[in-house]
Amino acid sequence: MKKSFLSILNQRKRIFYAGSLDIIKKYPVIGVLASGKAPGTVVWDTYRFFYSIRDEEVTFAGGWHSPLEKGILDALIEGKANVAFFPAKGLKNSGFKQKFIQFDKRSRGVMISPFPDEVTKVDRQKGPRLRNELLASTSDVLLIPYIKPNGMLARMLKTYRPFLNKTFILNHPENESFELTTQRANIDNPSDLLESAQKAFIKRTS
Repeated sequence: MKKSFLSILNQRKRIFYAGSLDIIKKYPVIGVLASGKAPGTVVWDTYRFFYSIRDEEVTFAGGWHSPLEKGILDALIEGKANVAFFPAKGLKNSGFKQKFIQFDKRSRGVMISPFPDEVTKVDRQKGPRLRNELLASTSDVLLIPYIKPNGMLARMLKTYRPFLNKTFILNHPENESFELTTQRANIDNPSDLLESAQKAFIKRTS
């Protein structure tokens, strides 16, 4: 079973970060991962969903790499929720450093990486995989707005069942072909997602 981020940190494993870890320790963490090339209808409904929850007292954690994830990040900038950034390389080489600064100056941001600062290039498969596994371990629940049935995210969920158990997939027709059983996030009512995140957070911190 994969260890939680805080247990890894407490055991002084090689985790690198900048910003405030309090937004991980003191708030429910909703990890956000999305496959690339999402259909337009998914994009529209996903943005609408995140605009409805961007003022919640939670931390959204993401790699913010796919086009859909980047759009979600833009939606969160004007909200009140915290944001954790998980680059697939060293912190100094992060492509979203300027957006991180916008959150960090308001104590709403943290960057966390499994790679040291000097790492500027990583294997195209290994880097994102390690990043996604760390992100999932850090999160109280995972939210996937769009998932390709045979993509990297699907393989991760099939490999690590503890991740699957805390995953919500956006309840959208484009996600119906995903074969594994997961919880579904209602596009028009995020209450189940938020309640699950809160319960998992209480369990993590009690």
